[in-house]
Amino acid sequence: MVVRSSQQNRRRRTDWSGSGISITAECAELRVLLSATPLDGTGNNLVNPTWGSVGKDLLRLAHAEYADAISAVGGADRPSARLISNMVSDAGGKDVISDRMMSAMIYAWGQFIDHDITLTASGTTEQMSIVVPFGDPSFDPFSTGIATIKTKRSAFDSATGTTAEKPRQQFNQVTAFLDGSMIYGCNTATAAALRSFVGGRMKISEGDLLPLNNLATFATGTLAMGNENPFVPSDKLFAAGDARANENVELTALQTLFIREHNEQANRLAAGNPRLTDEQVYQKARSIVIAELQAITYNEWLPSLLGNGAINKYAGYNANVNPEISNEFATAAFRFGHSLLGDDVEFLDNNGIPVRDAVTLSQAFFNPELVKSTGIDSILKYLTADPSSEVDTKVVDSIRNFLFGPPGAGGLDLASLNIQRGRDHGLADYNTTRAAVKLPRVTSFAQITSDKELQQKLKTLYGTVDDIDLWVAGLAEDHVRGSSVGPTFQAIIVDQFQRLRTGDRFWYQNQFLGNELAQLQRTSLSDIVKRNTSLTSIQQNAFFFKAEISGTVNEDLNRNGNVNVGEPPVAGAKVELQNKADGEIVATTKSDRLGRYAFGVAAGLRTGVYQIKVTKTDGKPSVATGPMSIRSGDVFVRINVAVPSSAPARPTPQGGQIKLPTGFSPAMSLPARMASAVSPVRSAETPQKSVTLSPVALSAPPDHLTPASQFMPNDLHPLIDALFATFPLGLL
Repeated sequence: MVVRSSQQNRRRRTDWSGSGISITAECAELRVLLSATPLDGTGNNLVNPTWGSVGKDLLRLAHAEYADAISAVGGADRPSARLISNMVSDAGGKDVISDRMMSAMIYAWGQFIDHDITLTASGTTEQMSIVVPFGDPSFDPFSTGIATIKTKRSAFDSATGTTAEKPRQQFNQVTAFLDGSMIYGCNTATAAALRSFVGGRMKISEGDLLPLNNLATFATGTLAMGNENPFVPSDKLFAAGDARANENVELTALQTLFIREHNEQANRLAAGNPRLTDEQVYQKARSIVIAELQAITYNEWLPSLLGNGAINKYAGYNANVNPEISNEFATAAFRFGHSLLGDDVEFLDNNGIPVRDAVTLSQAFFNPELVKSTGIDSILKYLTADPSSEVDTKVVDSIRNFLFGPPGAGGLDLASLNIQRGRDHGLADYNTTRAAVKLPRVTSFAQITSDKELQQKLKTLYGTVDDIDLWVAGLAEDHVRGSSVGPTFQAIIVDQFQRLRTGDRFWYQNQFLGNELAQLQRTSLSDIVKRNTSLTSIQQNAFFFKAEISGTVNEDLNRNGNVNVGEPPVAGAKVELQNKADGEIVATTKSDRLGRYAFGVAAGLRTGVYQIKVTKTDGKPSVATGPMSIRSGDVFVRINVAVPSSAPARPTPQGGQIKLPTGFSPAMSLPARMASAVSPVRSAETPQKSVTLSPVALSAPPDHLTPASQFMPNDLHPLIDALFATFPLGLL
């Protein structure tokens, strides 16, 4: 742990004096040297020591709206949550991918950090039923008209809900801080149970996985891990700092990744500092992992989701800022991720090729055996190699009809639950919340969304813009430019994450200095994945998946199978993207007037091996390229296709070949540069490109996988190599 000198503390005092912090709070903070982040959050703020600690009430940005102004479930005059779900959240089997090409990792990381900062548990007695519409195909298939979806109201602070002046308040069962509580726990008993007490490391199980929640691992008693799968015994579950670690295999993979990262840091520290005790190594490794979580979230994840510049630059700790979680954030805005999920989970190798059959999302819930059999590498690769769904009102069937089981047998509708949970918590309506976060109230449904069909559905359901459930309208909003959420959810999320950072005395930029801080600032999620798995082909920004195969179609006038200078483009040619693994035609397009074509993620391009097939309108045989491999979300392949010409053959035009100076020697080969697939330049919005250049396509592709560089004439290789050796990848 870095300890600041008195001179450094004096600098901080000078900085703070202009920030409006009271002298009393300032002096109290400066008298105490920073130590290990407290597990339960107590004492982070020395003047208000319970701020952000376990058990604190959720804050409200807008006033509570209970039916009786005290505690009764709100929204009594609104339609059934299930009816709303059926009308605006039914995806209909369609999966609209993110228009900004965010990867599936965007939602996985969101859930991972959500479990670090929020947990609102259900109560034990108060039942809450969601009315199911008559003849609902999933929940009332026999048209009984009496079906309901049953759930329980959230636990609440018993000192609240007594008067309109003191309405019911729910509380947070974990620390508000981004402090790795889902890894380490938020009490001393859990933290100690997860430690090996050897070399500062944490317990693991076979395969370098999370420890199993059995008596062989925890001799004094197992941990209380959540389990919604009646077919999985509790002793087969993994154990972690958060009870929800087994909820789905993607979440379990991230939990496992950061246990490995802790142990990796512990091993490094112990090897370099043999005099350190187990406790010292553990606390230092923990502080590094927490710092990495914070850096990745603020440097990569939030800009990827909200757009660059949405979160202000860090201006230092402010003891007057309360970091508590807001009810609007926990119960509405941060549930945006439920719309990002797809119906299936895949398992991919380093090259992006499936290693086993995909499973439905519902099969991925509480399935530790699946993680044991596949390991985490193939899951993490999938998360970085598959685009997420769009942030909208749509929710896939796996969680809208089959969450934790089939309808009538434990199955739930997560969209309905989100709507009903907002009413249970007395969340203010959409327009009132907008006013609370300093946004103008809307006066028409067209001001919420430009989607006319959705406008009409909202009008049919609610009648007025002044009584819409926050979760529904927040997802329905048109996105802020350069962002993947609308203005209301963006405002709520920005408010929360700025308070979490500014109100955390142990924030990593307030603890680490010099080279150590610089290294943390440079650390990406991809770095941590590569350091702790066998994966190497991952884009630098794991939160985007952007890949493309493009090029031109040209007349092969000299019939040499290559595209040469002066050979004209072919407009209107049929161009097909074919998956070599199964022969499926993934997408079809036509070349434009300049002969250009392109296939991107929106067209169905994913990791895998592909070829391009071109057919002219004159009926001549198709031309197929050799195989091209898309291994990660930053590969952009350009391949120009020469197709047979009806015109008389002609010789290659003078100057059609590129010649290099005698004795030229490139510094790095193109294939080697491609294999690295890592750019030194990072951007949250646009991941850097691993560029594959293929100016020429062969009409007779080899049967085996050919490196894309082999599609070039030999005399082009040195020139391309020279470009890569001269310019950083990503700047070309």
